[in-house]
Amino acid sequence: MAPTKSKFAFPIAALLLAIPATHGNAIAQSNGKVTSYINTLPKQTLSAAETADLVMMRQEEKLARDVYKVLYDVWKLPAFSNIAASEQSHMDLCKFLLDRYALPDPNPSDAVGIFKDAQFTHLFQVLVLFGIQSQDHALVVGAFIEDLDIADLDDTLARSDNRDLDTLYQNLQLGSRNHLRSFYGLLANRNLFYPGIVLPTSRIVSIALSPHENGAVDENGLPL
Repeated sequence: MAPTKSKFAFPIAALLLAIPATHGNAIAQSNGKVTSYINTLPKQTLSAAETADLVMMRQEEKLARDVYKVLYDVWKLPAFSNIAASEQSHMDLCKFLLDRYALPDPNPSDAVGIFKDAQFTHLFQVLVLFGIQSQDHALVVGAFIEDLDIADLDDTLARSDNRDLDTLYQNLQLGSRNHLRSFYGLLANRNLFYPGIVLPTSRIVSIALSPHENGAVDENGLPL
């Protein structure tokens, strides 16, 4: 997979097969631990792939935040508001790393649905159109976004050998696992099962049924 492409090239129609919360203070504390730890790490040369991945993840986190904001406005389900706030914290961490390496922000605007990359604009539109059909559809969209994020972060971690980037991605993936647990559980409460679209079903279920993870982690995924 090219480093600048997300797995959302996967046919979005596959979402149809799946149809039959974090508080602000905790987010701020976790982000503070992550940024403080990263500041103790050396800067390392970024490869072209590492640069492209960091730029992509900044946009992918904005995609998640923006979709959840829209779906909260439509359905008023608290999970979307809570997780949108968490996605903002993920965006902030990505921006911290961009600034650390003096890289330009790929997001031209903080406005909802505005992206520099046309593929993110397209996916935003498709996911919103799908999610506004019903609350069930909206929750499937949430599960899909976290499924996608975890898979993409698997790839970025595999390509990165920088400790600061690995710390970022480990924390983003921890958050995405928690978000997946939330959406999976909300769907289960409605007698719906999210089988996974990007990740295999066994990985989705393993994550969903494992305990919620708290706090911040280092580049190896160990608690800070």
